[in-house]
Amino acid sequence: MNTLDTLHRRLGALADLVAQHPELPAPNVEICSVITEQITMAFHESPGAFRQWLTALGIALHTVEGGAGATSAWLTALHEVDGITLKLTSYTRLDVAETGGAA
Repeated sequence: MNTLDTLHRRLGALADLVAQHPELPAPNVEICSVITEQITMAFHESPGAFRQWLTALGIALHTVEGGAGATSAWLTALHEVDGITLKLTSYTRLDVAETGGAA
C-alpha cells in the first residue's frame, strides 16, 4: 500500500517546476497513487499552453505523439524531470459537421 510519503518526490518535482517556470499556464495535474513515478498534466482546449510547456522544458516537437477520435484530438509528450516522468497531453475537441437524415 502506498503512503503519503510516496508523493514526496513527485510533489518536489512539481514544486521545482513552479519555482523555475512560474509564468507557465497551469495544467490539470494528476498524481496517481498507482503509477508512482509519473505526473500527468492535461491541457484541455489550450494548445497554446501545451506549446508553452514544450518550449519551456525543451521538448522537441518531433517527439510529440498524437491521435484523433471521432470528436477529439490529442497530443502527448513525455519528459523526465528529477527521475519523474511528466506526461503532458493536450486535448482538443474537433468540430464535427452534423449530417441530416434523408430529405
